[in-house]
Amino acid sequence: MKWTGRGSGMGQIIEFPDDKKARERLEALKQTLEELIFEKNHLQYITCENIQMEYMLIFGSLEYELYQSYCKYLRLRRKRELIQAKINRQEKINMKIIELQLDEEFEAYQQQLNEKIEEINQAIARSKADKLPADKAAQLKKCYRSIVKKLHPDLNPNITEAEIEMFYHATDAYKDGDLQTIQLIFEIVCSDGMESEATLKGKSLHEEVERLEGLVSQIQNEIEQIQTTPPYIWSIYLTDETKKSEKLDELKQDIEEFKQAIRIQKEYIDKLMRDAT
Repeated sequence: MKWTGRGSGMGQIIEFPDDKKARERLEALKQTLEELIFEKNHLQYITCENIQMEYMLIFGSLEYELYQSYCKYLRLRRKRELIQAKINRQEKINMKIIELQLDEEFEAYQQQLNEKIEEINQAIARSKADKLPADKAAQLKKCYRSIVKKLHPDLNPNITEAEIEMFYHATDAYKDGDLQTIQLIFEIVCSDGMESEATLKGKSLHEEVERLEGLVSQIQNEIEQIQTTPPYIWSIYLTDETKKSEKLDELKQDIEEFKQAIRIQKEYIDKLMRDAT
């Protein structure tokens, strides 16, 4: 709150201590939030993307083969159940109809297999993409951080829809390492000293402090979530050769076990069909 009085013929503006403390707290929260937002975005769009790329290049083909074997085993087991049900009811076994039913039941599994192929394709494409030299990468980070400060909706709740869209374009460019686009957006939003923050006082000032405190807590939790889930936690398999070797052996062993299970299901189905004729 402010009070205007008179003294020596000049107007004086006095800010109450509570407002001054709240304003100092607000500035500290904005700085913290800016750092947390940048940390979260860098984790999501750079660190985790690179971890996923390396992980998929090393383990992706084996994971695909494992899931493919798992799906094949489940399909054969279901096929066996359908054939057995026909035999139990003394009905004619039409394998074409059974296969069509299986195609329908396992459509979602096929979709997941396709998604795993796409993940591998994306990893290959990312590994072949041109990488920025260190000085250009540092410039990219510096420009993007300034753009976050100016355009992130949590830091600037009064920005326009056009400015929000521009922030999304900047984030996409940051993910892609597109320095040219980042520099263009930086020049637009950061070179004119534009300020979107309205003058706050009294109740609105304290409400803004509470809003930012909530956002700081929320983003801290989101960062923790990122750091305790894939792909971030896969980094241990990329940095520890023992863990990498153990993971590779585990995947290969699981694949062999499913192949054995597949052979057993096929043998069982063959026996059912022989007995049915």
